[in-house]
Amino acid sequence: MTRALDGGTVAAVTGGHVPYLFFVQLDFSQPLRVCSAGYSIDWNSSTWLGIGALGNIEPIQEQASLEATGVRLTLSGVPTDLVAISLAEQYQGRPCQIWFAALREDLQLAVQPIRLFSGRMDTMSTEVGDTATITVSAESRMVTWDRAKVRRYNNEDQQGRYPGDRGFEFVAQMVERQLSWGR
Repeated sequence: MTRALDGGTVAAVTGGHVPYLFFVQLDFSQPLRVCSAGYSIDWNSSTWLGIGALGNIEPIQEQASLEATGVRLTLSGVPTDLVAISLAEQYQGRPCQIWFAALREDLQLAVQPIRLFSGRMDTMSTEVGDTATITVSAESRMVTWDRAKVRRYNNEDQQGRYPGDRGFEFVAQMVERQLSWGR
């Protein structure tokens, strides 16, 4: 699948030497926002913690067909307070996003970063030693394509989703009701 790139991005990545970085966001109750720079960067109304060598991001595959893909990434040098959050919370199904950004010669963003992956966290392992390392496997949102959506068209289900909505209030009474149409 090809992507349409604007002229600024094409110019930024076709130079002789292209410095770049990755942004990674893992949405816990306090989002973990890190980048592969050796310094923190302000982007998208947030400060992204620069952890230097990000670790490893496996190649991200794109499919032309409707097929679910995933990614596995390793974050090294994560601060211990953020590791504590990742260990204490339910993370499965929470959003995970990865962006690629080309940099200028002064190591500032040349163009808007390009989102390479958007999906949901699946499994995670954490190793704490001299530095903390988090390894996350994430699935694309296409994984839910084949899952059945459990939805009941009754008042109880509707109240659970939209409290106070009375759209299905009389459905139970209509099940066995005989209706006369016409004369």
